[in-house]
Amino acid sequence: MKGFLLVSCWVFLVSVSAAGAQNTTVNGAKTFQTIHGLGVNANPQSWNLNPEAVKKVLDELITGVGCTSFRLMFDDCDWEQVNDNSDPHSYNWKYYDSVYSAPRFTCVWNTIRYLNSKGITDITLSPDGAAPSWMGGTTLSPGKEEEYAEMMASMVYYAKKRLNPPVQFSMLSPVNETTCGGNEGAAMTPNQFGTVYSAIATHLIQDGISDVTLIGPDDCNGWAGNFQAMLANKTTMSKLLRFGQHEYGDHLRKGEEMVTAVRNSAYPDREVIMTEINAVCKNCDEAAYNSDYGFDNYAGPAYKFILQHLNLGVTGIQVWEAYDSQYHHPHRTLTWSMWGIFGVNDIKHPDVYTRRTHYYVLQQLFKFVKPGFKRIDNSTSLTNMTISAFHDTASGTIVITGVNDSSSPQTMQCRLLNLPAVRKLKYYFTDASHNFMQDSDVPVGEQAFSKLIRAKCAFTFVGEGGTPVGTGRTGKEAMGLSMGSGPAAALGQKFQIDPRGLGRDGVQKVAVNSTNDADTRNAGARVSTLLTGNSSFSAE
Repeated sequence: MKGFLLVSCWVFLVSVSAAGAQNTTVNGAKTFQTIHGLGVNANPQSWNLNPEAVKKVLDELITGVGCTSFRLMFDDCDWEQVNDNSDPHSYNWKYYDSVYSAPRFTCVWNTIRYLNSKGITDITLSPDGAAPSWMGGTTLSPGKEEEYAEMMASMVYYAKKRLNPPVQFSMLSPVNETTCGGNEGAAMTPNQFGTVYSAIATHLIQDGISDVTLIGPDDCNGWAGNFQAMLANKTTMSKLLRFGQHEYGDHLRKGEEMVTAVRNSAYPDREVIMTEINAVCKNCDEAAYNSDYGFDNYAGPAYKFILQHLNLGVTGIQVWEAYDSQYHHPHRTLTWSMWGIFGVNDIKHPDVYTRRTHYYVLQQLFKFVKPGFKRIDNSTSLTNMTISAFHDTASGTIVITGVNDSSSPQTMQCRLLNLPAVRKLKYYFTDASHNFMQDSDVPVGEQAFSKLIRAKCAFTFVGEGGTPVGTGRTGKEAMGLSMGSGPAAALGQKFQIDPRGLGRDGVQKVAVNSTNDADTRNAGARVSTLLTGNSSFSAE
C-alpha cells in the first residue's frame, strides 16, 4: 500500500510540475499537411546481381524502418538505342517489347513486383542519365522532345498494359536534375522540359493510364524555370498531383521556396515531396565511404533536416538512398554510390551489407507516422530543439518526435491541447551510443508530461495505439534474414546483414557468421532491445 501511495504521489507531482512549468505545447486543433508517404530511393538494377539480397533489404526497409514510399532510380535514359519509328505518337511494339523484356528492365519489374507483394504501391519510376545519342546524349537536341516523351510513355504503357501480370506504381519522374549540366539527367531548356512533360501527359491520357501521375521537376538549383513550365501547361497539370524537390546538407531554401510557390500558384492543392533528401555524404558519389556515418555528424543532422522539411509543409520524404549501389551518374561511368542506409562492406566483393545509423534514426519517424497522418502545431521555448508532431484521427495516435541538438540534456515539460486523452506515452531514442532504444513509458496526467531528453539525440513519444510496425510490446524485433543466390552466389558471394551493434562511426564491425549466442550478447547492450534469435543470417 505504501508503495502504491508513493507511485501515485510521484505521478501526481510529475503531472503538476509539467502543467505548471510547461516549455512545450502540442496542439491538435491546428493542423497542417496530410502525410503522403515516407521512404527511400532504391536502385532496382541491384536485382540483377543478387535478387535474394535485394528482397531481404527491402523487407528490412519495410518492416524494420517502416518505409511506405519508394522511388526507383535507374540509369541511363538511353534504352531506345535506335528510333522505333518515325512517328513519336505511335509505339512500335515489336521493337519496344524486345527492350522491356530484356534484363535491363526485368530487374525494374521484379523489384516493383516484390514491393507490390509487400503491399507497397507508392512507387515512383525515376530513370536518370543521358538520353540516346541520336537524341543528343547528355544534352537533349532541339526537336527530340516528342521522341524522348514517347520513350518514357512506352515504358509506362508496357508495365501497365503489356507486362503480364502488370505491376503497380503510381508516379513517373521522367527527367532527373536536368539543370546539373548533363551529369545527371539530360540537360534541356525550360521550354524543352515543358514540352517533354506535356507530351508524356498526353500519352498517358490517350493511353488510358489513369493510375500513374507525373512528378517533377526533381532538379538542382535551376529548378524554378522547369517548375514554371510545368505550371503553365494545363495538360501537364491534369496529370500531376505532386511536385518533387531535392536538397542535401542543411539548407531549407529550395524546399521552402517550392512549398510557397505551390501555395501561391493556380494549383494550391498540389503537394510537395522531397524526392531526394539527406545530409551531405562526403565523397560518397566517388565510390568512397563517408568518414563518419554515425549519429552526431551524419544521421542526426539528416534526421533534423527531414523534420525541418516536414515542418515547412512537404507531404513526403524519400531519403537518398536505400543501399550502396552502382550508377552511371554523375560521372558517366559505372561507379559505386556509398550513401546507403545499408552499406556494402567491400565493393570488389559485395557479399555483406550492414545497417548504418540512418536505419535506426529513421525508425524514430517512419515506424510511427503513416500515410494519412496529419502534422499538427507545436511550439517550444527549449533551445537547440527541433520538434515535429503528428496525429491520426482514425486511431487516435499521437506522435511527437524531434532532435535535441544541445550538448546538455533538456527537460521537456509538454502540454497536449485538443488531442485525445492519454495516460502514458511510449518513448524511443537514438544517439551516438544507442540505436532506437525503447525507454520507460512516460506518464501523462491532465494532458501534461515531463521528460528529460538526452543531449545530442533523436527522440519520439507515441501515444494511443502507437505500437510500432513490426515490433511487439517490448519493442523487440524478431529478424530472420537469409541472403545470397543468383549470379553473385554463383561467384561464391553471399549477401548477409549483420544485425549487431554499430560503432560510433555508424559502421557495424562484427563479422556476420557467428552462431554463438554469447557473441551476440557481447556485441553490445545498446542493441539488446532490438534483436532476438540466432545471429547468423546466410543464404545457405
